[in-house]
Amino acid sequence: MESGVILSGSANIYYELYGNENNKVLVLLHGNGESGRHFKKHIEILKDKYRLLVIDSRGHGRSEFGKGQLSLGTMSVDLVNVIEHLGFDKVNIAGFSDGANIAMLTAIKNSDIIDRLILIGGNYNIHGFKPATALMLRAGYFCASLSAFVSPLNRFNKEYFSLMVKEPDLKKEALSVIRAKTLVINGNKDMIKTSHAKAIAAAIPKAQLKIVEGDHFWIYRDPQEACRIIDEFLS
Repeated sequence: MESGVILSGSANIYYELYGNENNKVLVLLHGNGESGRHFKKHIEILKDKYRLLVIDSRGHGRSEFGKGQLSLGTMSVDLVNVIEHLGFDKVNIAGFSDGANIAMLTAIKNSDIIDRLILIGGNYNIHGFKPATALMLRAGYFCASLSAFVSPLNRFNKEYFSLMVKEPDLKKEALSVIRAKTLVINGNKDMIKTSHAKAIAAAIPKAQLKIVEGDHFWIYRDPQEACRIIDEFLS
């Protein structure tokens, strides 16, 4: 394993590299409030076949928060900066939850650097969540905002909720510019509506849709199956 940090804007972004440098590059992007360490089991399964790039998103894990508010757009810029810093011309990306949303934004603006795209449990706006989940997130954001007002030390929780409530905020039509071959994956008991996952797959040219057994976090409960699906698509 190799690790490093690069300065992207106002934050130092932490990354790790695994596997043979001659293999296909696969970027793994974690979800909200997580870090690259959540992919520990996936790394062990995939590292012999791929050159894995695992990034801690801005404000997560060992990456700095930087100045200003967290945003998925800034995280997308961070991702591109890390890829360019490492000299990768083309990468494959597998993103989970907010990681899928970062990957989606990156593919919209930087399709030329992405070969294949795997979006797991992603959404292009808050309406992708099931109503009960959206209500819970809005309530969480409201409480976190009050808490941050009382004490600035609680800012981080507010920022994490803000990412889920306010971002991404895309129209379905924006996905039509994505040119990478894409696989959209959603759990059949996911907090993301199946109809929303179908809409994402329909909006991206020639995208494939796969509905799997499980909830939003199935990829951590069944890393073997998650890696099998990823490997099958990339192969």
